Amino acid sequence: MIFLLLALISSSCDKISNMNNKYEWLILTVADMGYPMEIRSGAFYDENGEDIAGIPIEKTLSSQWWSGDSGVVIAGEQFRPIPAKMSISWFSYAEDKFYEGTFILDKPKLESIFSKGLDCGNIDMVTRDFKIALAPGGQVFLYLTSPNTQLVGVYQAREYEVSDFKKEMRYPDYIDVTRSQVVNDLIKLMPLQTQQEIAEKRISMHIWKDINLRYPWKYTVDIAGHNNLNFRMLEDKQGADFISGEQTWCLIGEGTDYFTQTSLKPVPLEIDGKFETPAGRKFTIRIYPGNVAGVEPQKQAYEIRRAREQELVKLFKDFYEKIGNKEFEIHLKISENFKIGKLYLKKGKIEQEVPNVQVDIFDLTFGK
Repeated sequence: MIFLLLALISSSCDKISNMNNKYEWLILTVADMGYPMEIRSGAFYDENGEDIAGIPIEKTLSSQWWSGDSGVVIAGEQFRPIPAKMSISWFSYAEDKFYEGTFILDKPKLESIFSKGLDCGNIDMVTRDFKIALAPGGQVFLYLTSPNTQLVGVYQAREYEVSDFKKEMRYPDYIDVTRSQVVNDLIKLMPLQTQQEIAEKRISMHIWKDINLRYPWKYTVDIAGHNNLNFRMLEDKQGADFISGEQTWCLIGEGTDYFTQTSLKPVPLEIDGKFETPAGRKFTIRIYPGNVAGVEPQKQAYEIRRAREQELVKLFKDFYEKIGNKEFEIHLKISENFKIGKLYLKKGKIEQEVPNVQVDIFDLTFGK
């Protein structure tokens, strides 16, 4: 009873805040572990230019692109308006450069996401997080977790010069250190792949745009020996992780259409779904294009993860160009005994196997 009462109060508060166009949201920050960053300043602003939330600062960002953050700053009002503008400045250790920018956010898009209702059947999911992801070349990617993780903005900052490095980084006067010492000490901690890029002056910039490319695909399944078998995707417990850092596990109002209908989507690292044959036999099928030797991307060594990522990026890009930039299928072929699955990119009779994809098939009627 107490739990139910608290849930109703929480729901009521959330609805009241929505009526006032205010919501509960936090800010996370992240940078790829190969290219550490440190935010120097930053904030979100409302339409009147008022500061409504500070961005966490002064911590080295170096983690997985999909996870990690610099900590959450909780200050001021619990419920705040949807931000209309963001400013941020940071130092990129791999490049030895400072960047800054002020960006107008797509407020109508944010309002649409916030207003849809975000519980996904779970009363605990009432908070949202903005996630700021920084990449080399002054690239800024803004995500919103709601609870799906969606890319809601891509921005380009400008480089700025700093004459007093210690002052800009707020080092105490008693610390005797130079800019080159700080940078070189951190470079030694970076992945060997990044160290080599720095030594050869060829830090990658394009990969961040590539992982955010979207293609017009739908997900289909076929069983060997059963032509035109109506293998129906069920509504419950389906979702995907994408190479862009986005996630789709809450499909309110969309059902299975998100996967079974053609639409622009990023390259998937994982797709989970439940299926049913006309005879009523049910399966959970999980495909893992991003796994390497059974290890999920978040647990892979940096160089292994980046190599698999780029392999998938090239595969999708080449296939899309080969078929004339038209819609296609991510097509799973399952053996007649329902034990083995292989994944293909498919357009009519044109097929390209996606190599080294882990496929798990669970027979919900008879066991795995």
